[in-house]
Amino acid sequence: MDWPDGADKLAESFAELSLERTITKGLKSAEEIDRLTVDEKLGDIERAVYLLSSGQEVQRISVIKSLPQLLRDHNADCMKRVVPKVKEVLHVAGSDVQVAATQAFLTIIENQIVSYPVFAQTFLQSMLQSIDNRDPAIAYSWLETLLEVISFLPKDIIKKEILTITISKGQLSQSVHSRLASCKILGRVATKFDSFMIKKEILPLVTSLCQDVDYEVRGCMCRQLDAVARGLGLESTKSAILPELVELSNDEESFVRLAALETVVSLLSLLDDETCVNTIIPLMCRFCENALQNEDPTLPSVAHQFGRLCHGLSVNLNEDQKIWFLDFYRRMCVLGLTEGKSKSSDRMTPNLLNIFEEEDSYAECRQCAGYNFPCMVLFAGPRNFKTELYSTFSSLCDDPHRLVRRTVACGFHEVAKLLGSSVLMIQQELINLLKDDSPEVLEGLVPHVPETLEMFAKGGGNVVTESKLTGLADLVPALMAAESQAACSRRWRLHRDLITQFECLPKCLTSDQIYYKFLPVLFKHLTTNRVLPVKLAAARTICVFIRHNRKLEQRQELCCRLIEECCHGNSSWKRILFMDICKILMEMFSKMFFKEYFYEFVLELAQDPVANVRLKFCHLLPALKKQIKLPTDRPLLQQLELMVRRLMAHEKDRDVAERIRHSVLELDKIQIGMDSGTNRFYMDDDLADQRKEEEERLLIELEEKEKEEAEKSMKNPSSAKVGGRKKSNEDGKLTKKGNKTMKSLSSAKSSKTGKNSPIGDASSLSSSSSIRPRSRGGSDGNIVGLKATPTRPRKGSDGSAAQATAHNVVKRLYNESTSGHSSKKSSSSSRKSSATTTSSASSTSTDGKPRRKISKS
Repeated sequence: MDWPDGADKLAESFAELSLERTITKGLKSAEEIDRLTVDEKLGDIERAVYLLSSGQEVQRISVIKSLPQLLRDHNADCMKRVVPKVKEVLHVAGSDVQVAATQAFLTIIENQIVSYPVFAQTFLQSMLQSIDNRDPAIAYSWLETLLEVISFLPKDIIKKEILTITISKGQLSQSVHSRLASCKILGRVATKFDSFMIKKEILPLVTSLCQDVDYEVRGCMCRQLDAVARGLGLESTKSAILPELVELSNDEESFVRLAALETVVSLLSLLDDETCVNTIIPLMCRFCENALQNEDPTLPSVAHQFGRLCHGLSVNLNEDQKIWFLDFYRRMCVLGLTEGKSKSSDRMTPNLLNIFEEEDSYAECRQCAGYNFPCMVLFAGPRNFKTELYSTFSSLCDDPHRLVRRTVACGFHEVAKLLGSSVLMIQQELINLLKDDSPEVLEGLVPHVPETLEMFAKGGGNVVTESKLTGLADLVPALMAAESQAACSRRWRLHRDLITQFECLPKCLTSDQIYYKFLPVLFKHLTTNRVLPVKLAAARTICVFIRHNRKLEQRQELCCRLIEECCHGNSSWKRILFMDICKILMEMFSKMFFKEYFYEFVLELAQDPVANVRLKFCHLLPALKKQIKLPTDRPLLQQLELMVRRLMAHEKDRDVAERIRHSVLELDKIQIGMDSGTNRFYMDDDLADQRKEEEERLLIELEEKEKEEAEKSMKNPSSAKVGGRKKSNEDGKLTKKGNKTMKSLSSAKSSKTGKNSPIGDASSLSSSSSIRPRSRGGSDGNIVGLKATPTRPRKGSDGSAAQATAHNVVKRLYNESTSGHSSKKSSSSSRKSSATTTSSASSTSTDGKPRRKISKS
């Protein structure tokens, strides 16, 4: 290709596109408009008949979709004039009209708009004729609709109108398409009749179709044997269905053998112990062994159904058979792996592996085996996990294929719950999955991170202790690596979800671990990340960490950092973000806490030079007024009213002026709460706020008690054990360091007050920047703090929790939705018991140390 010529042609093409031309393609001519125009004086029935007779296709579709409503409003006229026209149109209509008719007919029978005899006489006949349509898509649509309609029809109509046609379509002289339709209809009508009727009318045809010359017909009928067997009952199933099922499991076509395997697994709940021991177990052992030896195409399906198979047969297996099933499962989990092949080979030669990624049946088999791993833990028993399944689990977590690792990661929380007290055994596997370089693996792990970490924090017990939290220090680097991987993956939703799941960390890690490891990263994302949902998630998680931090110095440091970085930020979007943070703070903390530390700084933003910041402030005004209680907060109310009057008098921006007028109307409707709490309208809010204040006060008392115990233990080394546990040297160093930091923050002469803080630098915290709560009359002298919510033991024993988890695992295997597998966010906004307490009016803390201030300049 000559590049100069190509460039000239490209330039000419752009020049043609830039020309202004009249677009006439989408315009309608006068004749077309006349054809689409309908007289407005026509009634509903006349208009429907007219459009079905001479209207366009889109108009016919509209009439057919409105057919159920026409039958409700004008039943007699519609049945006499509209329905016959619809049946005429369906003979020559296209696929869009046919699909609209299937939906309309199904709606009519579901809502019982017409009686069953009328429906059978009018609509059912058209459906039975349409399943033989030459267009496969139309025929399939009508067949699926017919199967749905059968579940609504009474037994006599099914026997009279449907069964006879179904038997005729199932004859060998009919086409393959007709016989396939007959198989599906037989499976559906079998649930409507009793055992005698099935033996007399349906069973002979079922036997014939199971021996059909076409493998598709045999496989389709095999999948319907479950419904037929449940209609027949156990004894008839043993004599009539099982022989056919055994023969189909040995069919020469893998399609039929796969259908037989799925049917056997579905029938396990119906069969008795004798049949399972004498017939099913030998059949399945032979089937699985042949599939593994011959590398059968059904092997991935065997791996997928293996969990349900083991669960259904577990009560009928002896010890030798259990050992065989476990050994077969272990072989499937390493199928296709050479010795020494691990995840590192995937990193070394990714291109060679990705070429055959979709065609790797071995990887698919291992993936299905990994899906069934929780069920196999239940099958082998948690006590035998280390000897029977631990090496297999470790191999699956280190599999070279990322989809296998992702599948194992999705079920990791189930394995952790089933292991109970032995959960720490798989801690290294959790670390490996968290450090995995594939974002897909992390996507499978993130939704259940809170459940998993909580199990590790409890160590298999019901109570989280300080020693257990300290023992999880090895997980901190792995969690940080996962966060870094999510941040670099350009999948902001994954990054947002992971940061949101970090809200559970106060239950699993100590305050120092969170303060020194996670908070610096979250503040970095809060101020530098470009994705707004990620910044909001980081802001909420920071607020949760402040809410549960057990050290006063660290809580004050975090509040100071929020104000310095956001409220006093040099960018307008940071100041707007600060108001979003204030909304979160008002949800999580008590009104007293917010007013002591953030209220006056929010009011400063009313005079911001950027209009968008002032606009955001106007939206926040109603929430700010709800924080006020009279008579104590009368000065704050006066400041708020002053800011509102200034905005109304001097605001020049049109949007801000409009918004402030709406906010004033909202402010007038808000009733200000009273300290006595006598207003019934605010009684619930007052009680919730009082609970928050009480929890904050209790947190301060708890911190003071811990300090006293630490001082006693330092004075008397022989009594260093408190409650059977020693204070570590690391905690002592952190306490001393926190005291030094607090002294440096409270010193007005210090030039660099933030050098000892891991989350702030020397430039961000100046000597003139510290938090000072405003003076309040009648306060008790306590500093507003945060209460770390203690972890309460769950109801029931470990056995009951394991039983619940086992039940959820079994439900997941049978494709049922479980309520215990959803990702549970531990956001403090949903906890009604989370709260904060009253603050002191003085500028000193409870231990006599001055509080830090933040300049308002």
